[in-house]
Amino acid sequence: MEMTRLLLNEMRRALHRRAVWVLLVLAFVGIALLGVIAFTDSAGRSVTELHTDGTHPAVMADWWVHGGGDGILMIAGLPLLLGALFGGASVVGAEWRAGTVTTVLTWEPRRLRLHAARTAACFILATVISFALQALFLGATLPAVLAHGTTAGTDAEWWGALLAAMGRLALLTGAAAALAASLATLGRSTAFALTAVFAWLAIGENLVRGLKPSLQPLLLGDNLSIVLTWAQLQSADFTRSEVLAVATVLGYVGVVAALAAASFVRRDISGAG
Repeated sequence: MEMTRLLLNEMRRALHRRAVWVLLVLAFVGIALLGVIAFTDSAGRSVTELHTDGTHPAVMADWWVHGGGDGILMIAGLPLLLGALFGGASVVGAEWRAGTVTTVLTWEPRRLRLHAARTAACFILATVISFALQALFLGATLPAVLAHGTTAGTDAEWWGALLAAMGRLALLTGAAAALAASLATLGRSTAFALTAVFAWLAIGENLVRGLKPSLQPLLLGDNLSIVLTWAQLQSADFTRSEVLAVATVLGYVGVVAALAAASFVRRDISGAG
């Protein structure tokens, strides 16, 4: 019960962060633009014409290509993951920047519990928000589907695959927020967390691919792509099961969270901020 109260309090504190609401407003604007573009672009065109340039949001079956690891839903993948990284890092990094970590510890002195609650709050909020935004994202294209497109091919199996894809993306978004929150705890800042993630993905993993190709199946970016699409990477020369990819992603997040917990428990924060 006490842990639950602490978790709920951390969730409320996270939702009061300005950065979180800025990200939500940007998401709402992007979703509204998608709906308008999908509706106007599909007007006066046949289904065949809509497929001229590939998938189109006015064709409901294109929301998720079952078994192909592709679809309109994937457009939301990168923005959601980036938003989760920035949001998770900001929620924790703002505490260090404002110098309020010491104050928080006066009413919750058990550091490990506080770190666990804060990281879990970022994970839960990001997961729930991600799923809700995905629903809004797809829902924004419904007017185009109903007015100009088609729902053909959307049977029960397809709906199950779509919901599973939305769930995976939501969980990956939560994992990204937890990872960023843990890195912000390690580095005491939002900038450290964001720099660490992007430096590794943009530079570190490319170096590994070039210098040690045999380690590519272990790279975070490749495993994220496999989990997100639930399909093998067409550009890779290796195969890796989706379940193993999930375990790899969770392993990385777990290791960073554990390191952050150990650092937070032992660190002298009397002069934090």
